[in-house]
Amino acid sequence: MIIRVRTNIGIWRVTIASPPSSITTQTILDTIAQTRPHVVYESPLSLDPKCSEPIDTSRPLCEQRGVQMRDGLMIYCKVDASTCAENTVGNTKSNNTSSTTSGGDELPSSSANTKRIIDKDGCIKLIHTTDESNPNKADLGFRKGLMPLRDIKKSWTLNEFTQMDDKFNFKIKRQEKSFVGVDGLHLESGAVESFQNYLRRFQFRQQRFGYLYGRFVEEEDETKEDEEEDRSHIRQGWGARMPKNEESKIKKNKKVIVEAIYEPPQEADADAAEGFVILDDDQEENVEQMASLLGLQKVGWIVGQPPRETGFQFSAAEVIMAAELQLECAQGVEETPFVTVRCTVGDEGQVIVEAFQVSLQCMEMVAEEALDIGPNPGFCYVNETFTAIQEGKPSPTVENNFFLTLVPIHGYQSDMFVTQFPFANRPFDDRQQTHDEMKRQLTKSGQAGWTFIDLLSDFALLLYLCKFLDVSQDMPKICESVKDREVLLDDGYKIIISSMAGMDGSY
Repeated sequence: MIIRVRTNIGIWRVTIASPPSSITTQTILDTIAQTRPHVVYESPLSLDPKCSEPIDTSRPLCEQRGVQMRDGLMIYCKVDASTCAENTVGNTKSNNTSSTTSGGDELPSSSANTKRIIDKDGCIKLIHTTDESNPNKADLGFRKGLMPLRDIKKSWTLNEFTQMDDKFNFKIKRQEKSFVGVDGLHLESGAVESFQNYLRRFQFRQQRFGYLYGRFVEEEDETKEDEEEDRSHIRQGWGARMPKNEESKIKKNKKVIVEAIYEPPQEADADAAEGFVILDDDQEENVEQMASLLGLQKVGWIVGQPPRETGFQFSAAEVIMAAELQLECAQGVEETPFVTVRCTVGDEGQVIVEAFQVSLQCMEMVAEEALDIGPNPGFCYVNETFTAIQEGKPSPTVENNFFLTLVPIHGYQSDMFVTQFPFANRPFDDRQQTHDEMKRQLTKSGQAGWTFIDLLSDFALLLYLCKFLDVSQDMPKICESVKDREVLLDDGYKIIISSMAGMDGSY
């Protein structure tokens, strides 16, 4: 399982082989110590970005409140940046023993680029060193961050060495076409207008994002007769793409339809690489369950950006986040129609909305942790363990636009939803989600052709109702009437909802 640890100096991806039910904070700390044995924590592992809610160390992670055990789970901590140097050779242990300081604290086992010193107070400390006094021992690894060849295997053939080395080389090549069909992306006009209007409150100076919920519309591939395919050769989850037969594809995506936008709790933060910090979401399960009841799924994400220079579409952090979301949707390095939409403002004040995808190669590099965030946001920096080859030469960076493919975008008016109810998680907005707002919307029933179920069919309003009605018992019946207007909504639910809104009983 992969757990992401967001620190004040970047994100660490921690791969844990233990079953999810047995993972504790100590398991995470021990795994981090394998590559960063001398890291000093300024705050404990926490579930919130401010590190104000430390994880209970007495219980497994799966039993913590609000935690969903899945690949990519994000936890937070603050560390001393000067102690976070990563071992480039790897830790080695002898006879399963470890050293201790004079105070009784256990020290990580030494490696070629760490050494013990006696501090002024007489305590033994482990510090990071490049061992410049002995250049023959410097950088003994096959590649930085890897073990020496002889520690991996005693003897090598040229073919074996070449095959292993190729796993760390990426020949950068632009992907000309996206994984979305010719009909492109159909974006619900009311939802995206509400999103951009909120960004205008801050003159597009604050970054913000939301998840797109809708449907993938597919068409049959006439060249494939057998609809069954053998997927045993595909590695599931996060990992490198495995070779596969191109003829195994039986369906081709035609278009992506977006019905609604959901903006999770977040804080704008100019110091964060993405421009915002994602907060804990108590409604996450309700959102996913509600989308499923309505026949929808997460089909993309939208990010609001400040004005940028011409040609600068996405920062490195946004490219990596887009790749991570595509990996999550595809359950690995596989083709997926999951889209990324940018919303910004041009030089003359006009709103710009464009849709993209990142390439399969970008997904693979992010899955292998080959891409990092550097000082220039217009470039992805290549991890020193890997080599990116551009125009026949190694390159330490890759321009973000090399990873992008353009997706055609069209306006769309949803037949299922209206977009009138205030969105959740919008601080400083003129309208907030309240019973009065619900009354204001539902009292339009019987006027200008509106029916009660028409006005109730608002994604934001339905999520608001999840706070007061049973998501497992009540909402499935309501959602069935929203999906199919021929299925009449029970009068009992009309009475309950009208009463909540403070209406007189006419609906």
